[in-house]
Amino acid sequence: MRCFKPLLVLTLAVPLQAVAQIRTGIAALPTLPGSAIAAASAVTNRTPTLSLTPPLAASAGPLSAKLPDAAPRAADGVFDLPERLSALFRNLDAKHVLPAGSLTARVRAGVRSQLLAAARDYEAPEAELLETVAREAEKALVKIQERLELGEIDPTLKLRVSESDPELDVRERRNRVAVYPIAADPFHWGHLIIALRAIGELGVDKVVFVLAGDDPRKTAMTPAATRHPMGQEVLKIFSPFFLYSPIAVGRTLDGETNIFRLLALNPQQKVEAWYMVGDDHYRLIDKNGSPDTLPKLERNYRRPLGHSPTLHALKVAFISREAPAETVPTGLEVRFLDHLGFEASSSQVRSGRHTLMPHAAFDYARRKGLYGVPPAPVKE
Repeated sequence: MRCFKPLLVLTLAVPLQAVAQIRTGIAALPTLPGSAIAAASAVTNRTPTLSLTPPLAASAGPLSAKLPDAAPRAADGVFDLPERLSALFRNLDAKHVLPAGSLTARVRAGVRSQLLAAARDYEAPEAELLETVAREAEKALVKIQERLELGEIDPTLKLRVSESDPELDVRERRNRVAVYPIAADPFHWGHLIIALRAIGELGVDKVVFVLAGDDPRKTAMTPAATRHPMGQEVLKIFSPFFLYSPIAVGRTLDGETNIFRLLALNPQQKVEAWYMVGDDHYRLIDKNGSPDTLPKLERNYRRPLGHSPTLHALKVAFISREAPAETVPTGLEVRFLDHLGFEASSSQVRSGRHTLMPHAAFDYARRKGLYGVPPAPVKE
């Protein structure tokens, strides 16, 4: 027996060493096609009792690193869109951590709930568009969170946006707001993403949406009595970063006038107001030969419209679609907000591209029979 033990060790050592060499060789050939790797792995498994690791162990790391992004497929090979979005959300969570219970985390949850509802409820949801919205909202919210942590913005500050709002105590700190006048017929993701981006890029505390009232010159526009409640359903998802103002109801005044009516509601407050508008208005004269946004704002700023030239500062943020061909002369500070990266307009929604519409607006439109949204299926 004294001679047999060394002989047994030597006999076992040779196969083990050979197996180790074969495995090393396989690990060094990451470009082999799957069939070749499988054949090589079969060599190592000829002696089951000596197989110390499972086949393809050398490539398990790179393969498993891709699994969280993989979208499950249904039996017919089609991606399951809600699961595809959920996989994207997990990936974004791993990259960007928003404090649990924070204002930004709450808004992110609301946005994701809207996207998942769209994936399940719309007749033909555009997967890539929904994913782009998720990514763009994420980038904007991360930037907002950075400003919150630095104490640069405070979305909880109060601002009077209606004559029915209570009077406010005078504060030393200046309110910084963006005023975004739109028809919201209906809201689309472009409106919402660019407004989130404005908070991070301009450093404003919140964005005030001034929804247009009824205009007899625009007979095709959905009545304000329908548009405004629908808009409020959407905006509450983004509270307190977004605020609704009804000051345009019952009037046909333009946005360049309504911003001063909004400032007039806060006569004792220091307010820095950014007027948000598309860059197709970055010109002195509009297509009808009348003054466009910049000259109108400068003219109204000099008028006695109830605002305070000493307490209220005015700036302009143009939503950029393309680089301006030339600089428009103005005494106002001007900034440009980058293009969204996808085309979005309310007219596209009205023409049937419902994926552009947040689900809160879609659900409201479905109940009211608007924008060609089909009625909800009857539950059996």
